[in-house]
Amino acid sequence: MKIDGIDLYLVENRFHKPWRTAYGADAGNAVLLTRLRSGSYEGWSEASPLPGPTYCYEYGEGLFNVASRFLVPLVLGKEFDTAADVMAAMSSIKGNPFAKAGIEMAWWTLAAEIKGVPLHSLLCPESRTVTVDEGAGFGVCDTYDELIAQVGEALESGAKRVKLKAMHGWDVDMVQAVRSTFPNGVFHIDCNSSYTIDEADVFRRLDRFGLAMIEQPFSPMDIIDHAKLQKMIDTPVCLDESVTDPFVVRQALEIGACGFVNIKPARVGGLSNSLEINRLCKEAGVGCWVGGMMESDVGKSICAELALADNMVYPHDITAEKDNYPEPIAEHPLEHVAPWQYAASTTAGTPIKPNLAKMTAKATRQFHADAE
Repeated sequence: MKIDGIDLYLVENRFHKPWRTAYGADAGNAVLLTRLRSGSYEGWSEASPLPGPTYCYEYGEGLFNVASRFLVPLVLGKEFDTAADVMAAMSSIKGNPFAKAGIEMAWWTLAAEIKGVPLHSLLCPESRTVTVDEGAGFGVCDTYDELIAQVGEALESGAKRVKLKAMHGWDVDMVQAVRSTFPNGVFHIDCNSSYTIDEADVFRRLDRFGLAMIEQPFSPMDIIDHAKLQKMIDTPVCLDESVTDPFVVRQALEIGACGFVNIKPARVGGLSNSLEINRLCKEAGVGCWVGGMMESDVGKSICAELALADNMVYPHDITAEKDNYPEPIAEHPLEHVAPWQYAASTTAGTPIKPNLAKMTAKATRQFHADAE
């Protein structure tokens, strides 16, 4: 297909309440929404690394700048038969997986619209899975009682697992409080890279609580210490921020750095890399699950389509937009078909497109380019 036009929107939207984690608190999000156009067809994507370079070195406004200045000229007006061709065209730009994913994922949704099929039909045509399980997740709270009340409500409503954000001063005692209240619940903690191997004793102490996994305890660049920790404890280690491309995952698997891998499609450079990472993990006997980055339902619906692939073995971080934002921007909401469960999309192309009026009202910057 030929890329006839590209539209970029830097969209800022506030959360219901600040999202608190080990790297700080965010009052809202800044995301890059990308539209690729080919003839009368269009494909949308959403890349969301958060407003500032706290989760990783990319951030909302940075994505917009990299995409508009450097990536658009590499793909506009050119023909691409595969997503791999798109990635090859952008290969001269080093790093910046979120920015590249904006283009790459929009290629996939555009291709699905041209072919007249749902996105998952292109991503995982052999999968027989028709529903996606959503897991609950909670940030750092002011008190254990506040957290326990939220966890109890989620479990009572049918959540199959709960993720607990952890940080210094909110780790072992917090898990003990939750586990003693809910002895049979499925829990894991997410450390957001805030610990070091010198604090391995914290995770030895956590071993006794029967957690499903410990997500990203150490620096994203330190897979060796993750491998050391995995040999010290029984609880599986899950790599998240470390997972930036298939190359890193192959190395992590070779040294036994993890028992699970969290795939955020925008963070790994797009859907092609997501599928390759999942393939590598499946061959190694390591389970995967899909994570979100507080996207709108435009991005979340794409995550849900990826979550239908084989080897996605743990309930996913795909929280509907309405739970994060008081003013959603999607054309229609990502709906549950059962408590904590979504269905495969039946819509050709982009599963959920943005509402243009709502989106542009929150767009702080726009870029539009057409092929000559």
